[in-house]
Amino acid sequence: MSQQASITEINELLQDTNPFDKGLVVKDQNIWGTSFPDIPELNKHVSDAIYASMNKLQESPSSLDKVSSMVIRAQRGAGKTHLISRVRKQIKTEGNAVLIYAGADKYSELELIASSFRESVADSLEREGLQGLTQWQEIAAQLVITALKKNKNNAKVPSAQALAQKFDQAYSKSHKNGRDLVTELAKVVRHLHPDSDLYIIRAIIWTLSEERGALAVKWLAGEELNAEDALDLRLSANDGQDADVREAKALNFIAKVLSLIGEYRTVLICFDELDTVKENSLGYTVFQVVIDLVKRLFDSIVQSDSSQGVLIATFLLPKEWQFLIQDGPDSSTSPKSRISTQSERLDLRPLNSETMVQLVSLWMRDFYKRRKIVFENYLYPFTADELSSYGKQGYTVREALQWCAQQLPLKLKNIDPPPESLTDKERFEVAYKKALARDLDEDDVDSNTFISSVLRFSFERIIILLKKGKLKNELIENVRLESVENVVPRSKNNGYINFKVCGQEDNVPVVIGVEVLQQKNGLSVGAGFRRLLDYETFDMTRGCLVRSLERKIKRNWDSHEYYQQLIQKGGEWVHLKKEELKPLIALKNVYDNHEKYNISINKLDLFAFTRDSLVKYPLIKEILSRPEGRVVEEALEGKAVERLHSEQEIQSIAENLNETLESLDSEEDTDKEADFAELEVA
Repeated sequence: MSQQASITEINELLQDTNPFDKGLVVKDQNIWGTSFPDIPELNKHVSDAIYASMNKLQESPSSLDKVSSMVIRAQRGAGKTHLISRVRKQIKTEGNAVLIYAGADKYSELELIASSFRESVADSLEREGLQGLTQWQEIAAQLVITALKKNKNNAKVPSAQALAQKFDQAYSKSHKNGRDLVTELAKVVRHLHPDSDLYIIRAIIWTLSEERGALAVKWLAGEELNAEDALDLRLSANDGQDADVREAKALNFIAKVLSLIGEYRTVLICFDELDTVKENSLGYTVFQVVIDLVKRLFDSIVQSDSSQGVLIATFLLPKEWQFLIQDGPDSSTSPKSRISTQSERLDLRPLNSETMVQLVSLWMRDFYKRRKIVFENYLYPFTADELSSYGKQGYTVREALQWCAQQLPLKLKNIDPPPESLTDKERFEVAYKKALARDLDEDDVDSNTFISSVLRFSFERIIILLKKGKLKNELIENVRLESVENVVPRSKNNGYINFKVCGQEDNVPVVIGVEVLQQKNGLSVGAGFRRLLDYETFDMTRGCLVRSLERKIKRNWDSHEYYQQLIQKGGEWVHLKKEELKPLIALKNVYDNHEKYNISINKLDLFAFTRDSLVKYPLIKEILSRPEGRVVEEALEGKAVERLHSEQEIQSIAENLNETLESLDSEEDTDKEADFAELEVA
């Protein structure tokens, strides 16, 4: 229940927590979340242009006009993420399109750009759509509903949610009767779309399965399946191919997926972060490599006259756009003609006097709402005139938030200053207790970056105290800490392992890779586990997964097996508990704001409470302690995948899996009428 706050309470809150600090850099998680603040009027002309382009694709009667592209020019910090998040929410509400977000900063190996984009497609479509279903499941439901209607005119078609709920039960019933429900559905869909790939249709339909859906998404992402899983799903294993071969096939695969999805939903693809500083082995930049990918992708996608279309939106810095057009006028073969088929040039505009006021009001409103606080003056301690005047200078969203972050403490400096009579220790205690009393923001709980920064601060501070000789006991859980190191090679890690803690355990070197992994979708969790298991590449002696116990691993995910492997290799899953994290967050807050509290870093290091907080808190000790060597069943949920074939059957056909699948698909069963009664409404 929200409470009315006094001006004194608001001053104290703002002095302790700067609402604008976290808005300076946004991540792709903000695109998929629901709580990211948005100013509808800011760059409305661009989001409206995107909606109009999508509508045009849907209404066009010709297949020749069903693939379109646009370039959106934007300075850094101009509000790209705000815009994409807004469009995403609209798409989710209307339910007639899907979003694929391709952040080039995540592409670690530019030589495998198409394979990386294939992962982006699979990951984006695994994000939540309507009614708790993923975008994959929404598409799969439309495929199945189409098959039901095609098979029987008066079929009682269930909702998408009902299909997902009954799918495994229906498949199991058909399997016991000697039938393969997915194959039968896929063949009906294939009959409607003869140019579609039967395996792709089957994989998409499988995403409706609670038991095997994660395996289907893994296959769609281009990852390898073991022989048993591939046979159960009747999909190729994606194995036996080197990276170059997979890369050569990736773009054609993506085009087939997008072409099929486009028959049912408009596909919006957003390429972003092309200014990432990176080059491939030939010296081509991220910008050049991605532009080439967009050109080839545009040429590869095929749509029918009745399809809903594909729109590719590429976000570029103005200087990148100038580089693209410097070769002169457009031609039918130029990259520009593919990445921007539309004549209108779209630019993200800076803030103005009105949107600056709206930005601060929205930001503060969201800040108070999260804390269940009622305070009507959403501009305080700023004024509308002051913000309006600043907005006239034409700054970007990021620049404006940075200005607010800098100005807010200055405005509060002379308001209710802390009594000078307090000692350093007393000021520390007041500051720490205030920070500890604050509720932990859900966005922080979701943020791997935020949590890892708190943990890294803690370990680095311990090492500094050790070097200063301030710790009586140099051992924590029998480990003497020596350093905290970055993870290399960065290109292979791709940001998953956050840092390494190095030291001595029983006079033996120990290097613990610490990875905060709060993602909820199976692909990202699996990718994180694979990095953490690669001790050799990242020079680790053990891996430590830090993850909330509530974010369980499904037993039908590949991550279930990875978790077991991590335990076998001497690693562990440290359960992230809010109550154990909050004291470390509070301590870091005091250190980060020590000037505001008029306490030096050296003074903070001298306090016994500081030393005890760092070395005695359970989360730090658990990361350093020797793993127990057991899987925690409470961290798992759901049922393991039940094999559809006996061990004897698997052994007899595993060596020739592709040939077996081809024979299964070529079986003559056209004389048998498909029976989908299990999926219909009773």
